Amino acid sequence: MSDTSNKWKDFLLKSSIPLEYEVKQLLDKYGCVGRYEFTYLRHDENEIINEFSYDIDASYIKGTHFFDLMIECKYRDVSTNWIFIPEEYGGMDEIEHHCFINPNDHFTQSNKFLTLDYEPYAPLCGKGIEINSNGHNPKSITQAINQLSYGTAEKVISGMEHQIEKYLGTTETIFYTIPIIVTTANLYRLKENVTINEIKNSSDIAQISTKEDCLVLKTPAGKHLENYNLEKFSAFIEQYGADELNKILHSFNENIEFVCSVIAKNYCPNAMAIIQFTDHNSGFKKLFDFLNEVVSPTEKTLKRQRQKQEKLQAIMKKLDERK
Repeated sequence: MSDTSNKWKDFLLKSSIPLEYEVKQLLDKYGCVGRYEFTYLRHDENEIINEFSYDIDASYIKGTHFFDLMIECKYRDVSTNWIFIPEEYGGMDEIEHHCFINPNDHFTQSNKFLTLDYEPYAPLCGKGIEINSNGHNPKSITQAINQLSYGTAEKVISGMEHQIEKYLGTTETIFYTIPIIVTTANLYRLKENVTINEIKNSSDIAQISTKEDCLVLKTPAGKHLENYNLEKFSAFIEQYGADELNKILHSFNENIEFVCSVIAKNYCPNAMAIIQFTDHNSGFKKLFDFLNEVVSPTEKTLKRQRQKQEKLQAIMKKLDERK
């Protein structure tokens, strides 16, 4: 390649390979073990079975907590912005602060995920759009979401199999399936209650949004993904037998078919993280701080949980008094 042309640099960077390499190095520093590219098979848009993949498959292991990090990398130039609509935790969807780590403890007997009032890892958001100097790309973010979403069921089932077969020497390992999009694009979240007129009258994106180093993205399953997940779980149930699985199941219901149907629709995945890759990578630091908090909750988290329970008890008491 000619040294007088810089196009080769652009082509190399746009391949996302240098980004994958740097992300992998960063994960190694945090003590993760992993590999490049996780592949799986599914029907494409023409209903032909094809091979799909995401870029990095890594694990962060802390005692009986096994965090599966599913990472898709998207390199974008400095002019590219990813803009998302705001969402709120709680509400009708009951989205919790830990939603994006998708805990899997369905076959552990006593070691269960602690549903505490963890401090949010990042602001919650909904659908988004990629905008750059050439216009907008409506498919970019969706493609990344799909690459991770359709690989999630296999990871969940793998965790279940590890619990059932005691591959790690115990049934008590909790697995967490964590899809993550890592991008060099700027991340923005529209301000609450922003209007079309405010957007039209703004002169800078910062006037109508907040710049973030990481976000949590709601990823409700469409019907196609739900059916795909159900096929995967059906094969898993057939392999072991529903009756045998029900004997060792320790989940929110005693029927494995019902449990898997709920997971397929609502938790496969429930949400995913989006992290901007930068020189300081504060989004990654926040991620591992959050995971460590799950493993060993601090007094601050426990106190917040007690306060939440006290508020709930006060509300219930008032309701009882009105009867």
